[in-house]
Amino acid sequence: MFKPMAALALALAAATAPSAAWSQASPAPAATAAYTDSAATGLAATRRVAIASVIVSFQASVAGTKAQGNGMFADKTSAQTVLALPEMDPELQAAIAAEAYRQLKAGLVAAGFNIVPEAEVTANASYQQIVKAAANPNFTRFGNALGDATLVSPPPLAPYLPYAMEGSIFEQPKSYIGWVSKMGGKSTTPGGPSVITIGSTWKLPGLEVQMAKELNAHVVKAFYVVTLGQATASRRRERLNTGPSSPGRESGEGTAEAEVGLLADQTRIAFRTPDGNNKWQKVPVTRPAPAKDGDVVVRLAQSLAGSSDDFSMTSSSSLGGLFNPGADFQFSFVARLDNPTAYRAEVQSMIGAANSAMTALLKP
Repeated sequence: MFKPMAALALALAAATAPSAAWSQASPAPAATAAYTDSAATGLAATRRVAIASVIVSFQASVAGTKAQGNGMFADKTSAQTVLALPEMDPELQAAIAAEAYRQLKAGLVAAGFNIVPEAEVTANASYQQIVKAAANPNFTRFGNALGDATLVSPPPLAPYLPYAMEGSIFEQPKSYIGWVSKMGGKSTTPGGPSVITIGSTWKLPGLEVQMAKELNAHVVKAFYVVTLGQATASRRRERLNTGPSSPGRESGEGTAEAEVGLLADQTRIAFRTPDGNNKWQKVPVTRPAPAKDGDVVVRLAQSLAGSSDDFSMTSSSSLGGLFNPGADFQFSFVARLDNPTAYRAEVQSMIGAANSAMTALLKP
């Protein structure tokens, strides 16, 4: 597969990448699923479920960094590549989120669950407390450990993120295109989340358990992370001649590929049960780990990767850094979605495959 590339040596100005990667789109691969520190027996008390949250997180940036040295000297001779998709049609995102919701409900019914009517869920007093405490506007621009992202939910459900201690280090946002403020890690969307707010919603698990008891149903939350592709950076030092005191020259190189995908471990269906833990689940927060924002959680076990021919890209390179002033060599790739119809079909196919694999584990 062709990968657009930009490279920069210390004395060089900039390079522009060829426009796109072209390959035949492939069908979504078969998905595999697994339980996260839980089991199907945790759902034995009832076959009623109340869907409280469905979020599709569309990745808008990702980066690769190569640094020389450690600690305060790490950026002295470093390279960073940022791949960004800053613009996407909200109607396209909304359609994908609505289809994810439909597929989730169909999968749960096929697994033998009875779904509490949506109106009964949104009218529930505990659900309304959850919304008041943690809900974000739809189409919120925020981020995660990979980079910037847009959070989209199907109405009337409001997107709300898990308590950070249950979401693992993945919930700690990075930003390469300015969607998260440097001070306080706050979303640029008015009313959006911040590092502080997602770390202070410790009452959420208890409210969800309370809601589950009131509805006599497991509270269900589904989260899907649609990835953007990958970016890599490298750097090297070269001697200008063979003499023992030869001066050196630093150079860097960046590559990026925009590609449709669905992320494992964070793509999941979580169940908060009526007899569940009303504190919170323990998840490692010092390393990447599957999220566990429920008493029973099933997750996509392996990431899904699709085609790159829905995108075109432009690139630039500079000394000093566009997004990260600390990097000596900065490479920036901006992707554009040229085929939204194909993209929508492929993302929906991947989410459908993930839903099928996850809900298949839930059958009694």
